[in-house]
Amino acid sequence: MKKNTTTATNSNLERKFLLIISIFFVVLMAAAWAFSINLRKTIVAKNSSAAVDTRALSEVERLRNISESEMSNSLSFFLMGSTSLFDTQKKEKQALAESLASFENKFSVGQVPEILKRIQTLTQQEQEFFDQGMQFRAKQTEPKIVGQFYRAKIAPIKSGINKALDEITAVHKAEMDRAQKKSEAAAHEAEALIPDAMILLTALLSALFAAMAFLVLRMHRQRASNINERNRLYQAAVKASLTRDGILSAVSQDLTDPLFAITEATTLLKTSLDATTFVNGVGLIDSAVALIDDRVKDILDETKAETENLTLRVEQIGLDAILDEAQLMLEPFAKQKDVRLEFYPVNPPVLAFIDRERVMRVLTNLIGNAIKFSPRQSKVIIKVRSDQQFVFISVKDNGPGIPDTQLHEIFNHYWQAPKTADQGAGINMAVVKSIVEAHSGAVTVESHMGHGSTFTISLPRRRPAGVLLRKSAPPAVRFKSTPPQEPKFIMDFSP
Repeated sequence: MKKNTTTATNSNLERKFLLIISIFFVVLMAAAWAFSINLRKTIVAKNSSAAVDTRALSEVERLRNISESEMSNSLSFFLMGSTSLFDTQKKEKQALAESLASFENKFSVGQVPEILKRIQTLTQQEQEFFDQGMQFRAKQTEPKIVGQFYRAKIAPIKSGINKALDEITAVHKAEMDRAQKKSEAAAHEAEALIPDAMILLTALLSALFAAMAFLVLRMHRQRASNINERNRLYQAAVKASLTRDGILSAVSQDLTDPLFAITEATTLLKTSLDATTFVNGVGLIDSAVALIDDRVKDILDETKAETENLTLRVEQIGLDAILDEAQLMLEPFAKQKDVRLEFYPVNPPVLAFIDRERVMRVLTNLIGNAIKFSPRQSKVIIKVRSDQQFVFISVKDNGPGIPDTQLHEIFNHYWQAPKTADQGAGINMAVVKSIVEAHSGAVTVESHMGHGSTFTISLPRRRPAGVLLRKSAPPAVRFKSTPPQEPKFIMDFSP
């Protein structure tokens, strides 16, 4: 409270100082008005000097080069008959005409317009002689004779154009000399007009302006700081609210299905004493509990990944065993959705250094989402390939696809598939990315609207640096089934 009171007091004092300085500033500006009238002559002289453009001299030489090149190429054309020379001289004629017009617009001083008209007349005469040469050429006249004719006719024209350009150069040099002398005279006059009082006035104005600028900037920075702090607090509150809503939405979407399966299975067990039904119901409850356990571990792993505390315990195992386990877990779900799972492992099987439990969750997430978003009577294809460094597992579905504008968002923490009956995936895809990248691998996605999506993960064939090596242990049982009997009760985990 005391800090806020001090800040308010300082702000009031700054406003008063700013008002006083503004009054002094106005008074000094009024006093300086008289001096500004005497300085107008200097400003006019400088403007007159600036009006003379030294580029005119280089432009004159460019016009001279274009003119000489055009006539030289025209003469060469009559002697050799080259089509390229004809095209070149034609372009140069056009360039010369455009350059003359541009020169008149930019550098028209003194007698320059009249001289340019003479040059244009000479170029027209040259064109007439060129046309006569073309007529002789059309009559099969010997090229040497045509060339001699054209050379004789353009000799005085060439001399006249060079003379005219020299005159333009002389006019501009004279104008530059005149402007230079006028500028020097104005500078001496301005030096005599500015007394010591003007220098003192300028210093006072500068000091007042600096003080005003300092106060204004100080007030502006204080205001900007207050606004930024308010915006920061507001954004933090909004972000916290969105994060909370995102967590609740993602978790509720991912836990709804297994909880519904448990409810249905327990209801069935209460109403049926059939042994097979009992076994299947218990199996469904085990599967649902395993899925809930996976989702809780997904959230914990994602939290650890954000804090860089995700620890892997890898072992070198064959991927066929994990794929078989994933198939066993998800086959009932696929049958209920009328979706066929097709696995294409490599032969012979490949080994990889992986954390078995976490990679199993990656596969169940990817394959489960593929089943969920695929239409009935379609198939989900799981392929395995490898190179010297990585094993690649791809999961392809026939779902609605993901829009290009959302491909970069699917691995966000709480992304959900929009406008579908089976919204979800939420935090799962973020966990997939975190686990795969913790293995020094990568996850990619290709999707086309109406043609499904393909997710591909890469897992290392060599032990990743900085991870713990798990001691050999039998694989954990994650899912129970009763083959070869067909379960009589299969619960659809999709919404």
